[in-house]
Amino acid sequence: MSTTKAMIPLLLLLLLLSPLSTTASTAAYPTIPGTIDTSVSSSQPDNLIPIRNEIYGNGKIFDISHRYTNDMPVWDSKDGLGKFLSLPASMKNGSLANNSEMKLPTHTGTHVDSPGHVFDHYFDSGFDVDTLDLEVLNGPALLVDVPRHSNITAEVMKSLHIPKGVRRVLFRTLNTDRRLMFKREFDRSYVGFTKDGAKWLVDNTDIKLVGIDYLSVAAWSDLIPSHLVFLEGRRTKLGFWYFRAKAKAMASLLLLLLLSPLSTTAASSGAYPTIPGSMDTSFPASQDSELIPIRREVYGDGRIFDITHRYTSDMPFMGSENGLGQFLRLPESMKNGSFANISEMKLITHTGTHVDAPGHYYDHYFDAGFDVDTLDLEVLNGPGLLIDVPRGTNITAEVMKSLHIPKGARRVLFRTENTDRRLMFKNQFDTSFVGFTTDGAKWLVDNTDIKLVGIDYLAVAAWSDLVPAHLVLLESREIIIVEGLKLDDIQPGVYSIHCLPLRLLGAEGSPARCILIK
Repeated sequence: MSTTKAMIPLLLLLLLLSPLSTTASTAAYPTIPGTIDTSVSSSQPDNLIPIRNEIYGNGKIFDISHRYTNDMPVWDSKDGLGKFLSLPASMKNGSLANNSEMKLPTHTGTHVDSPGHVFDHYFDSGFDVDTLDLEVLNGPALLVDVPRHSNITAEVMKSLHIPKGVRRVLFRTLNTDRRLMFKREFDRSYVGFTKDGAKWLVDNTDIKLVGIDYLSVAAWSDLIPSHLVFLEGRRTKLGFWYFRAKAKAMASLLLLLLLSPLSTTAASSGAYPTIPGSMDTSFPASQDSELIPIRREVYGDGRIFDITHRYTSDMPFMGSENGLGQFLRLPESMKNGSFANISEMKLITHTGTHVDAPGHYYDHYFDAGFDVDTLDLEVLNGPGLLIDVPRGTNITAEVMKSLHIPKGARRVLFRTENTDRRLMFKNQFDTSFVGFTTDGAKWLVDNTDIKLVGIDYLAVAAWSDLVPAHLVLLESREIIIVEGLKLDDIQPGVYSIHCLPLRLLGAEGSPARCILIK
């Protein structure tokens, strides 16, 4: 098995905090070249002014992920991220839909590190982000305020009095006060863990998830040693982000931390072939069993189901006979003298498991700024139904009637013949997939309370009704479409659905990490 070890950007969601809202054209989040300015003039109709929230669900859901913008800081650069989005398919140029493409180093913005970031033998063995434990990444957590004007040393760790048994901790530091994540130029004076602070945490606490509010968990002076301490045992997950909330220190919070968007591997099986340039992890029988990565679909003793497809070079891609192709490369490699392995990904934003924003098929919504950053996280997170659709048919109005979806159900995942046929595991795009017909989409809009529609192939709409069915579902801007879900081997029923796209300012779609929790 050959595996690509990308440390993928992630999204984080805290529940139980309170609001802030910004628009795309503030000093912190300027307009991205090639997108329309969403600082809408007062003459624009009110209903075409996108709202960008930090808080959703009446103060219950708090988004602590950063928007991806040209001006956000990147590692050790004075110039910021720069242009990361392009629009290769544009409705203005005659395309049926707008389709953005993103190009990002995988340690950009809010992201996680896997063990292969600083341990090359773990990289070679396949310990990538797809091997991280979603049970660790989802559950009760503490947000703590670190004493200011100090790195996180052993003494500081002692002073925090973090109780035994606490497994997930987010450390808010002077980085937040200084708003370092809103400054384009990378700042080496950021606060992070010293080596002795990292060692104290490993030796004296039960913490398995460590979050911090800048681009590195380790202080600049201890950059490599602190990372090595955390990642050596492969049991500590590292996340980096910026806290926008004015939360109480040591507040008990429920952390929903969805490794987003990508569960990335290139297993060399028929569905997931080797990605060029990746290391062969099809181990000989003599290899130490400790260095065989485990890839799971279910976590937490059957409580958490990963319904996101792994991103591989051989996964299907809309309209292609040859699959996605190479989407990862390794511009910085420890084998070539870099201090860490750092991957870069290049993807159309409607690849694999992903969401559609209204601007995908409505060009005036695209121009007005209704991108993935304006989608409602309260809709994307909450109780929902997984249902089986009758086989041998598209989802017509008659099929929708036959499903007897109860009033009040807001989130529904439709499992179809696409799952039985394993279409998402075949590299050639198949136009015979099952999706909504126009009348089926209209029946859903007119007769149900559904606001999240999920389906198990790359388009929610049947090939014969590709554009009209999308238009019906997206017109009101109230329904969010999630496509490319992995719904095999899960019982139909009620689950807590959690699906988080990247905050790609200006993009009409985004890869997403989606899970179900019993």
